[in-house]
Amino acid sequence: MNEIYLNALQNHLYDKPRELMSILKKHNFNARRAYEHEIENKNFDPQKHYEHLNKIGLKILAITDANYPENLKNTSCPPVVLYYKGTLECLKNPRIAIVGTRKISNYGKRAVSAITDKLSEYKITIVSGLAYGIDTDAHIKSLKKNMPNIAVLANGLDKIYPAENERLANEIIAHGGMIVSESPPGVPSQKFMFPIRNRIIAGLSEATIVVEAPERSGALITANYAFSENRLVYAIPGEFDAYRQVGCHNLIKNQKAVLLDNSAQIIDDITPTQLKLEFSHGNESFTNLLVKLTNEPTHINTLAKSLNSTPESLISNLLELEMMEKVRNVGGMCYVRL
Repeated sequence: MNEIYLNALQNHLYDKPRELMSILKKHNFNARRAYEHEIENKNFDPQKHYEHLNKIGLKILAITDANYPENLKNTSCPPVVLYYKGTLECLKNPRIAIVGTRKISNYGKRAVSAITDKLSEYKITIVSGLAYGIDTDAHIKSLKKNMPNIAVLANGLDKIYPAENERLANEIIAHGGMIVSESPPGVPSQKFMFPIRNRIIAGLSEATIVVEAPERSGALITANYAFSENRLVYAIPGEFDAYRQVGCHNLIKNQKAVLLDNSAQIIDDITPTQLKLEFSHGNESFTNLLVKLTNEPTHINTLAKSLNSTPESLISNLLELEMMEKVRNVGGMCYVRL
């Protein structure tokens, strides 16, 4: 019953998230009472509109739901309701946003490739906005690496914007990801909703990477939201006179972002935050090592023999596993699994 009236409230106040939250708090998150006291519209049938969601295949993730992402809930202005298609399973992974200009360059494409190549070694969900340019490139390349994606839209999910990315949206869903929006079905793409949408991209993510961004890029709004919520923000530098990098350079210059020139740096920074990064199934070298290790010390020579390898070839992987706090060198070149 509460979900029916949360949807009703969202339909009336989707573009005023702070006001909606204030109303719900006033009525102790009793959505029906809040709707009847603050909104009630005789031309709007809450039950009928809720049933329409089921007919078009949309689900609701409410802030009162146990599956609602904790890091989004803890932002200064979390969405009360997210409409979505797909599976919630991708929310269990650490999430990293990749954003940037709609006018992507070859340099931007190389940067996205390097980032997704590295992140694909781990169970990470990529978050972006399904827009042209960097967003689309990040979605496509991470999907090719079998990484789940979350695409956050500014309009209602009954239509995909841009329309050319409808197939990509379906691929995101088919690969265990989600498309989500704060806007109810029927709400068109509106310019003022994109900055409001960007706070969700930042709020869902443990880190935000700005690949290319001109001086007035919408990606900078996402970066500023992430910075204000004390999330990790990265910006990729470029040529000093490249207009696509001006926004990135300003983020770095104003100490709102860390200069990113090595994709491995992201993993090094995220691991100490206790996000419990898990390796993807595709990373066989890490997986095989972890399978062989227990809480009893195992010498590197024994490991090498059991894996038909050499101690020298295992050292770098063991060192990386140590940095990830997956294994520990207990002395004498003996290792235990943590």
